[in-house]
Amino acid sequence: MAQSVSGASPVSFVSEDTQQGHVGKQYQIPLPFISYDPTKSPAVSLTAWPQWATLATSDQPLALAIVQTLINQGFLTSRTG
Repeated sequence: MAQSVSGASPVSFVSEDTQQGHVGKQYQIPLPFISYDPTKSPAVSLTAWPQWATLATSDQPLALAIVQTLINQGFLTSRTG
């Protein structure tokens, strides 16, 4: 079952896409839009984040990896209910 995450602030990153003109664009993912389900692969989902659909295709794996790393390192924690 997907769980929301908690942490101190939104997840921020800078686009690395060079093909679609997004390079250097800064994004913030509010924590309520991050869901985590360790039984799925990938365990992190950002599809509830409104900007996910407009995010450059090459930046989607970057965003997922950043969030997963923050969870793995304990900076974001999953919470139930």
